[in-house]
Amino acid sequence: MKRFTIISFLFALSMICAACSHSTPALDTTKFNDVTGAAQNVRSTLESGAGYQAFDRALQKLSAEITALKSKTRTDKERDLLKDYSDLYSTYHDGYTLWKYKIEFTRYGFVPRELIYVGQDIEPIIEKYKIPVQLHLYEPTRQSWKSIPESSLQMIWTNADSQLQIINNILTYR
Repeated sequence: MKRFTIISFLFALSMICAACSHSTPALDTTKFNDVTGAAQNVRSTLESGAGYQAFDRALQKLSAEITALKSKTRTDKERDLLKDYSDLYSTYHDGYTLWKYKIEFTRYGFVPRELIYVGQDIEPIIEKYKIPVQLHLYEPTRQSWKSIPESSLQMIWTNADSQLQIINNILTYR
């Protein structure tokens, strides 16, 4: 009886150890090669000064790679890493939106170059990043309008760089 109890205990212990070793499956980083390349391309496009339209194309490619990867993630670690890429895309997209408003409204002449006009698409970004807003009055029509500093765009690019570094650390030190 004593021998049966010891054998049963050892068997149960080995089953628990086996279950624990399989509870945190490894991260298959090869699944993320394409999305990693697309994210690096977005950053490179921005750093190279290739321009707004090239950045838009690179951003669309990143979005497509994230979408394609959704059905391939199997583990919690893979889903978490995919979420990190989605967060990175969101940050880059916020910057893209600010950049678009910067380009679009500067050409109208009433928005100074160092400011970004605040339109409806910008409001959620302002809240998300706690960007300070300035109020203005357009004298000819007496219409009020809002702006944010152009430096807000650089703050968003810095946030994207930080997010990309987090992803690179996860991939390197998994």
